[in-house]
Amino acid sequence: MRKAWLRAGRRWALVPVALLLLAAPAAAQPGGPSDLVDRLSTRIGGALAVAPDDDTLRTLDAAQPEGERATVTAAVMGAPTDATDLIALTVEMPGPGPRLLLVDAGAVFLAPNGAAYVLVPNQQAILEQPTSTLTFQALPLNPDAEAPPLGTPLTAAWSNDPGLIAVLRIVQHIEAEDSKRLSRYVREKTPGTFEVDTFLDNRDVKLARWMAWSKNPFGRLEARVPRDGLRFAIYAVTAGYTIQETADWLRLHRAMDMQPAIDRAWVIAKQTEYLLERAGLNFGVFSPAHAPFHFNQGVAAYQRNDLEAAAKSFQEAKRLSPRLADAQYNLGVIRYRQGDYAGANEEFKVAGGMDGAGPDVFFNRGAVLYRLGDLLNAARQFRTVLEKNPKDPDAAQWLERADPEGKTKPKPPPKRKRKGRRGKRRR
Repeated sequence: MRKAWLRAGRRWALVPVALLLLAAPAAAQPGGPSDLVDRLSTRIGGALAVAPDDDTLRTLDAAQPEGERATVTAAVMGAPTDATDLIALTVEMPGPGPRLLLVDAGAVFLAPNGAAYVLVPNQQAILEQPTSTLTFQALPLNPDAEAPPLGTPLTAAWSNDPGLIAVLRIVQHIEAEDSKRLSRYVREKTPGTFEVDTFLDNRDVKLARWMAWSKNPFGRLEARVPRDGLRFAIYAVTAGYTIQETADWLRLHRAMDMQPAIDRAWVIAKQTEYLLERAGLNFGVFSPAHAPFHFNQGVAAYQRNDLEAAAKSFQEAKRLSPRLADAQYNLGVIRYRQGDYAGANEEFKVAGGMDGAGPDVFFNRGAVLYRLGDLLNAARQFRTVLEKNPKDPDAAQWLERADPEGKTKPKPPPKRKRKGRRGKRRR
């Protein structure tokens, strides 16, 4: 019997995996016991990001002098605010000032209790003294970790999480580059109050409307990505958050009632999905507006043996993405588990006509047809598997049991008659 294993992944991956029905050879006994078994396959797709080789955080080496470069010598926990946490950094500046300090992406600050924080990118500060203590906004990576007390020393480390780095980099790009283009839609309504003033409603205008605008000391417009949008994009790639966890977080941390929390979560979801999409990640897993969300819900329901809920989730995924072959395929597995063998056959039949249908679709349909006693049609499915993968041992074994006499074997093409040469007629 072919073995299949479920490869456990990090929770943030939110991987849509296809369910695989494997069949061991058994006599056709309609209505009786069967040796057919189903497993979860190792087929994985739609991950938010590729898992790194090493999920641990590497400790930073001691700072080495690099010419006239400033050095961060200490980091402690600051007082939290409503939107972000604060981290105080002690910075030593060699040589004369003033100097501009710009926060880059990648550094993570670890607390003794296991809490971890990343600095919000693009923050700036002016260094004027040889040693300065500066406070920067930070966001936690683990939403369930308790914030350490004020003044707790923190340890710096590099992040190995490609999803996290991708989100932070795209935030840097939006604020540093895109905001220059978007600023033409923005006007100052009253001193310190800005609004997007245009009749257009394209993607740039929508982005400009949800960003926070202000003026820097030089009088130029600056834009910041909303902290909640960035917060939940980070939670999506580090803690597996979806819109459901977002609403729960708002209820707990913002003391919101259920419906206001849900409404707010939908607003945040648009910002979060935009950041994930721009970062090249699978934004569709975040909210029920997209098929991958329902696909993952179906996989989760299947794993807890709630077949009816799993079927509803895969059907909704199909409604949103009618050509989603894996959802159609998984419905076939569920129908089989429910004892609806004829229904399973129909689901696999539809899946076999979709783009990207692999050998497993035809193998499983053959197994179901064999279970129903339709041995010749089952054999035809196993022959299709062998056409796609001639080395498939299970399909060859099943084909032998379903059609031992070779009735479904394709007929050889007719031999072409050789035309003889006609000699010239003598006069």
